[in-house]
Amino acid sequence: MIKTSFFKHAITTVFIVVVTASKSIAADHADAPLLGAIGRSDAQITDFYAFTHGDDLVLALCTNPAVPPDVSTYHFAPDLTVDFHIDHRARVHRNDPLDLVRFGGTIVRPQSITENVGFRVQFDENSVPVLHTKGVSGKHHRNIKLYAGLRDDPFIRRPRAGRNVAAIVLQLPLEAVLGPRDDLLIWATTEIPEFEGPIADHAGRALRSMFEDPMNALSPRDQWRILEIVPDVLILNVVQPTTFPNGRLLTDDVVDLMVDIPLPGGTLPGEEPDFPATNDVPFLPVFPYLAPPHLVSPVEPVP
Repeated sequence: MIKTSFFKHAITTVFIVVVTASKSIAADHADAPLLGAIGRSDAQITDFYAFTHGDDLVLALCTNPAVPPDVSTYHFAPDLTVDFHIDHRARVHRNDPLDLVRFGGTIVRPQSITENVGFRVQFDENSVPVLHTKGVSGKHHRNIKLYAGLRDDPFIRRPRAGRNVAAIVLQLPLEAVLGPRDDLLIWATTEIPEFEGPIADHAGRALRSMFEDPMNALSPRDQWRILEIVPDVLILNVVQPTTFPNGRLLTDDVVDLMVDIPLPGGTLPGEEPDFPATNDVPFLPVFPYLAPPHLVSPVEPVP
């Protein structure tokens, strides 16, 4: 179900929660620990992907690291709001090789990052997703695909093998979101009533906000203005092949690409010396691209 309205929030307060917690090696699984502590793991973002597929843009968001292994269906809470944000006017240069590796490029004016295009996903009492759009021409609405449901966790690390996540996937024409340049700044957020501010969890580029808890409660430009941290957004140049750090494919093993440095003893937590190079379940070549969920077979009754 697609609606063409979009809610805008006026940020009147900044709600920053600093929680000290041990962090597992994962793209974003361990951040925003307060959400888990209050029983709202469903608002925790685990991974975020953005890539091109032909002439389309695909956005895939995974949530809830605490999905029980024995469930076969998933019910999204009706008070959960998920937003995909795009700035299609920002200028990005790639003259700094260090910024290119760390952030995917250098954002010329991070203090001016603005959502020009937005997609909001909310759920009714039956867990049916409703999509609201901002900045998208009506002629593109019928070409937007939306999936929401249980999928295999795509994070390529053995501790998450055999686990599922709650996923939301969008696919739409690139033409619907492009601005005057070929670069897109993309990020995603969740919102729940228990948090005073509009952001419960934030995800952009992998391995960023999970290490800086205060980033999760702030918009990208406020991450720069208030925390003086390079904003956590995923940079995607749509005319170049998608591969990390230019966007993120499902097959991009970000830990292997960014921090494949053995800890004392020679391994990362839960790993053997040879890290997995592929997901534990093959990804799909067609929408919604994420692998099907792990389903526990029902126990046969004893005669």
